[in-house]
Order: sequence, then C-alpha cells, then structure tokens
Amino acid sequence: MNNQPIKSAHQGIKKVLAHIKIYQHIHRYLKSKLFRYSELFFIVLSIASIVISSFSWSVHYRTPLFGIIYFSAIIFTIEYVLRIIAAPANHPQMAGWKARLRYIFSFYGFVDFVAMLPFLLVYIYWNTNVAHLIVLPYIFIIFKLIRYSQSFRMIGEVLKDAKGELLTAYTACGILICFSAILMYYLERSAQPEAFGNIGDGLWWSIVAFTTVGYGDLYPITPLGRILSSVISLVGIAMIALPTGIISSAFLNVMQKKRKEKENQE
Repeated sequence: MNNQPIKSAHQGIKKVLAHIKIYQHIHRYLKSKLFRYSELFFIVLSIASIVISSFSWSVHYRTPLFGIIYFSAIIFTIEYVLRIIAAPANHPQMAGWKARLRYIFSFYGFVDFVAMLPFLLVYIYWNTNVAHLIVLPYIFIIFKLIRYSQSFRMIGEVLKDAKGELLTAYTACGILICFSAILMYYLERSAQPEAFGNIGDGLWWSIVAFTTVGYGDLYPITPLGRILSSVISLVGIAMIALPTGIISSAFLNVMQKKRKEKENQE
C-alpha cells in the first residue's frame, strides 16, 4: 500500500501549523507592552522632530532631526512588514492573502504605509527639495496613536455606534447649508456682485453663518438677506447642538457597556 499521499498530507498540515504558529507568535509580539511602548516612543519622537524642525532656530539641527525621522521610518517599515505577515492571526476565518489585503487596504494599513514613506523615498531623493515634501504626509503617523490609546479607541467606538444618527444629522445640515447658500446668492448678487459672485461664495457664507463663526468677510446688506442670515444663525445653533447630543448619548452608552463588561469579568 502506497503511503506517499498520506505522508504528503501530513507534511502539508505540519507546514500550515508551523505558519500559524509563526503568525500567532508575531501577533503576540505586536500586542506586547514592550512593542507598544517602543512604538509610542518612536511616534512621539517623530512628531516632536517634525514640530521642532519647523522653528527657524532649529536650522542647524535639521540633519539630525531628519535622521530621527528616517530611523523611525525604518522601525515603522519593520512593523508594517510584520503586520502584513501576521494579518491571518487577526482574521483566522479568512484565507491568508485575503487577511493581508484586508489589512493593507484598512485605515491602519494606510497609516502604517504612510509612516514608512521616508524610509522608501528619502534614500532616492536624499539632499533634494523632494525629501522635505516627503515629510508632509508623514504627519499622518499621529493617527498611529489611535491604535495604542484606549481613549482614542473609545472615541472610535462612539462614532461607530452613532454613525447612523450622525449621518442623518449632517445630511440635514448639508441640505440647509446648500439651500441657504443658493437663496442668499440670488438675494445678494445684485447688491454686492463682488462679494457674492457665485454660489460658491454663498456656500462659504452659509457655512460660516451656520456654524456661528462669523468671520465678517461676507455678510448680507439687503433686508431679505439679513433676515435670512438671522434665521440661518439661529437654526445653526440648534443644528450644531444636535450632533453634540448624539455623540454624548453614544459616549454614555459605550461607557456603560465597558463598565458592565468590567463588572462581569470581576
């Protein structure tokens, strides 16, 4: 009896199990306190380097500051590669390539990719003006703090729970802003064509009035325009309060859920 197919199957199973162990080992390492604190250190160090490099007195320190950013990008590149490798451990129900694609095209995957751009591009464009432009998208690394901050993650849960209500509220706000912008344009275009030359100008006024910011660069001078502006400002106060109430309610719900989970664990 030929046992070769059975041996091949056993060998295949052993390889799969070995790969799973590797994924799980890397995944545990990425979740460890040592790795998280190290990542936080390099994230804060990179952000501090970007902030300091913007001051004129730091001109003599630009090279070491840029070196810190470059070295941090190397660390973030290693992290990005490890997360791609360990992606199947996060989604064991998926095929390995699907889990990796899901991570690559996720929000955190995008942020991790941007974080390693200096490492990939600075080597090519070193000592050119392009090298300084590469740092611009690098500011997205501040979003890496969300992954390691419980407070940021809680805010994300709150917005996720209230996304339906927030979408409804902001849709209503958008409709009112567009309506008032178009109406104000037709009311004011004859009286002050230089201020309300198009509906885009009306849209800018509408947003400023709706949010009650009131920059004063655009304002109506006709009686009807002033009446509309007053109504929009009053409605804006109520509409801005609506998303605030929704977020506050969702935040309390999330806090209560976490408190119950903590009590159940105890």
